Amino acid sequence: MRVANLSVTKGASTVSVALIRPPMAFSRSSYASPINPPLGLAYLSAALKERGHHVVCIDAVGEDPTRMRVQPELNCFVRGLSATEIVERLPADLEAVGVSCMFSQEWLVTRDLINRVRLARPDVFVFVGGEHVTAVPEHVLDTCTAVDAVALGEGDEVIVDLVERFRTDPETIPGIVYRVGEDLYRTEHRQRVRNLADLPFPDWESIPIEKYHDYESCSGVYEGVTMPILATRGCPYQCTFCSNPKMWGVRYYMRPPAQVLDEIEDYVRRYSASSIEFYDLTAILRKKWIHEFCDLYLERGLKISWSLPTGTRSEALDETTLRKLKATNCNYLTYAPESGSENTLLAIKKRVKLPTAISSMRSAKRLGLVLKCHLLIGIPGETRKDIFQTVALQWRLALYGVDDLPIFQFSPYPGSELFDSLLESGEIANLEDSYFVGLIQESGNLKSFSYNKAVHGWEYTIYRTLGMSVAYLLGYIRYPKRILRTIRAVLFTKRSHTLFEQRMIEVLRNREKLRNEPEEVYTLLDNAVGQLLSQSSGAYSNPPSSLVVAEIDPEEVPVAVGARTF
Repeated sequence: MRVANLSVTKGASTVSVALIRPPMAFSRSSYASPINPPLGLAYLSAALKERGHHVVCIDAVGEDPTRMRVQPELNCFVRGLSATEIVERLPADLEAVGVSCMFSQEWLVTRDLINRVRLARPDVFVFVGGEHVTAVPEHVLDTCTAVDAVALGEGDEVIVDLVERFRTDPETIPGIVYRVGEDLYRTEHRQRVRNLADLPFPDWESIPIEKYHDYESCSGVYEGVTMPILATRGCPYQCTFCSNPKMWGVRYYMRPPAQVLDEIEDYVRRYSASSIEFYDLTAILRKKWIHEFCDLYLERGLKISWSLPTGTRSEALDETTLRKLKATNCNYLTYAPESGSENTLLAIKKRVKLPTAISSMRSAKRLGLVLKCHLLIGIPGETRKDIFQTVALQWRLALYGVDDLPIFQFSPYPGSELFDSLLESGEIANLEDSYFVGLIQESGNLKSFSYNKAVHGWEYTIYRTLGMSVAYLLGYIRYPKRILRTIRAVLFTKRSHTLFEQRMIEVLRNREKLRNEPEEVYTLLDNAVGQLLSQSSGAYSNPPSSLVVAEIDPEEVPVAVGARTF
């Protein structure tokens, strides 16, 4: 690939930009649909504002978190503002629109939104970013011609370059794939942000954060006004079911503990926050870092609780470290061994020692920490014996007192090594719309698809349902005080101690709303309309004269998806 000499634009003129978080799509069989403030969008807005650009954030979920409509063709619920309502909020002087697409199951709803933006504003520059589009950028550009460019990976720096140089010299912007007429071009790889301390704090003033607080939003357990935070970025491991290596690479960067605590104190002052949730992929990796964090927390006299709802490694969580977590009001800690089968762990490149993880969890429970443990079944090549070993581990941990023990069903998400393998072998034929509909359904509780010829999909549904039911039953029998605690939390206080309690609270809230309000339908455009949109509009209708990058080889572009009428 030929790559132009890079140059950085200084003092660029102010650009009017809209950043959009699309509505959220989830299966109608999901027992709950937790919502979280868009931390990534807040970081991107802060990066643009630091350069002096005018930014409007439209968070479809946060603006109307209680509104849920049915999309019958996708057999899903759609939460938040409609695409029409989002378009109506676009500023009159708009020059660029950035749309986030983190999760592949939301691509069809996101694509519909992008098409409607292009119909309403044919001359604005439209770009997208997030984990899904980073994994399959050419597919996104091929199947949604309303998109002008895709930002790959970490967005803090590339978004600034995009809005400042998108009409002049896109070929000098590393880390994008873009179209010129009917051709697609990919620029050179962009290096990760190394010094996270240089980044501005997230711009929550542009996000309806108070509506999340009113909704009592959280990823884990709810203990009052909750704010999200990132202390690290990336993960040095290469699990084959995870899209992290393609999105972030395998480099792991940490913020100074003092700066993280500065941000926490800021949230206490501004929002009266009483709980902090770390959204890190792998928050606790270096023992020295977490010890310094805890020591500074105690020195500053903080009282706010904090949690790790997304999972972390167990290697650094010895008893000394766990005691520090307990002393600093860590109220929820998530382990992620993924499997009880050594064969499966080897196959998915999960570099974890089960005895060490189990010992750490037992120590944490003796100290009184509330725990969750992530488990996963359905990995290609997994046998029934492997599955039984995972379920057996789940039940064993329940008897040890681990509070939340979900078993997730493997889904081949774009960007993961297993997805690429299944696509290459023909197990996934291509990225037709039916594939994304399947991802939506697999996110629920009633449908499981098998990528193992020896194990049927319906078996996985049974294993998950039976496994979790028995695990929670064992927990309540072994620790009967939890029964009254759960009843009190779900029916009266609405303050959860476990994820199970929090999801029960959300289920009751969602069901009451759907029962008391007439069912609304969320409509989608025929995507064939979108295929015609940018033939005579968009940022580039003709190649710029300064273009000096190589055109993508057609053989490298995934098979185009045919239009499907909704």
